[in-house]
Amino acid sequence: MENQDVYALDDDHPIPNLDVVDINTVKKNGGSDLFIVVATPLSGDQKSLKRLLRKVERYLEFLKTKEFRSESGVPNPENTNIIVKLHPKSDRSAFDLLERSEDWVKSNGASLTVDTHF
Repeated sequence: MENQDVYALDDDHPIPNLDVVDINTVKKNGGSDLFIVVATPLSGDQKSLKRLLRKVERYLEFLKTKEFRSESGVPNPENTNIIVKLHPKSDRSAFDLLERSEDWVKSNGASLTVDTHF
């Protein structure tokens, strides 16, 4: 499967659109809480894990935009959080992938947390 197919809009996938920020809550004192919502179980197949990683990457790209910075200021791990609302019955590999991504996200100006409560 080519990357183009992996990253295309897919309404049947738990992560349907990689090119939108699901939720961005701008904080009054600077920074944001940005949410990735995966409301149905995510499997551990290559396509799903690539889509999850790409979604995080797109959020990190958004942090560098003029739009984000005009609303939220310069992001840093203390004031900017990417919170992945991951269905609790998702494959363990999705949780592991996110755990391994914490330092990468931090080095790009945000903290990364996983929340399984809906």
